[in-house]
Amino acid sequence: MLGKYSYTADSLKKVIKLAVINSISHKDLVDWCEGFLQENSKDTSISINRSKNKKAIMVALDIENQWELYLSNTYTFEELQKLEQKEVKMPKQWLEEWDNSIQ
Repeated sequence: MLGKYSYTADSLKKVIKLAVINSISHKDLVDWCEGFLQENSKDTSISINRSKNKKAIMVALDIENQWELYLSNTYTFEELQKLEQKEVKMPKQWLEEWDNSIQ
């Protein structure tokens, strides 16, 4: 489903919105952000809207980092071994803040 979203700041906003309304799992959002970050690390061209792209990169990094912290602070090591990550939901407020921070 997320394959149709190119790795752009506008697509990041759309993918976050999908996670807010539970159309995709939060794990899917994190995985998309990882791809976005990998793609942007390869892109050496000058972006037309550099500040927006820089902000999107910072948001994607934050999503990725907060996911890892959320898992490690919420679940024990034993629980993480059995956990179905697609069922885990980060606080909705975080998603809304990330969405609002990309203009």
